[in-house]
Amino acid sequence: MRPYRNISDPELESLGAIREWDAQKVLSLSMPSPILWVHTAREKFHRLDPMDGCLVKTITIERVQGDVIKTNFGSYSLDTGKNIYYSCGCKKFCDCYGQLYLLKDSNALSGRYSA
Repeated sequence: MRPYRNISDPELESLGAIREWDAQKVLSLSMPSPILWVHTAREKFHRLDPMDGCLVKTITIERVQGDVIKTNFGSYSLDTGKNIYYSCGCKKFCDCYGQLYLLKDSNALSGRYSA
């Protein structure tokens, strides 16, 4: 299990995602594939609705290149699911940081996690 706690287990459940990250399951997804993205510092933006589209969204994995997941919303580490680039340095709200969560209904998880 990853140590990241930017979203609660009940919130993940309501979004159809799981906390556990498994690189092998990502590799077994057929591409393109949807995945949940959550802003790393989501809890700091308490003025926004916690489910605001700036903080939580479904994005698409387009391909995996080596140990990098390429999406329509940036690049992420295959090992951790976390954004691999540093922030842009802006002092305002920015979508530079995020992490991915596997969706229960993806073809890689359907046997194990489907209700």
